[in-house]
Amino acid sequence: MIEVVSERRISAKAFLGHHVAAVVAGIAVAAVCFAAPIPGVALLAPAGLLPLLGTMAYARLTRAGSCYRLFTDRLEVESGLVARNIDNLELVRVRDVSLRQGLYGRMTDVGDVIIHSTDASSPQILVRGVDAPRDFYQQVRECVSESRAQNRTMIVEEGVPLGGH
Repeated sequence: MIEVVSERRISAKAFLGHHVAAVVAGIAVAAVCFAAPIPGVALLAPAGLLPLLGTMAYARLTRAGSCYRLFTDRLEVESGLVARNIDNLELVRVRDVSLRQGLYGRMTDVGDVIIHSTDASSPQILVRGVDAPRDFYQQVRECVSESRAQNRTMIVEEGVPLGGH
């Protein structure tokens, strides 16, 4: 069996923005409950916790329902909690690998790795919100190079003459 080079899940840090928005929404709900002129509405102020609890559940389920496994010859993307979906991308089909990190991602070392391929069913795979994305990006690039070398594969760009003239 081929060994797993790397196994990643979406980072919990990738959901910080969602959590902050949920806290703001919860504070707004609680403030409206306390400020309402209707007697007894203040008792509904704990409902302000619902956005945060919902966001926490969403983050946990999203993380549990996705897994990215990098093998020496392929990338496997597993998703879904109830119904499982597993997509495989042979690394010899990879055309380009890129890394995307915003300001928050750079501060917390979280980012997205985008893999462009010649695969008809999955021409682009987004490995979303992983910790240490630079390391994963480098691992993918190395595995792609090794896979091409083992299979003696060469990428030929469309529209570029082979003679170079």
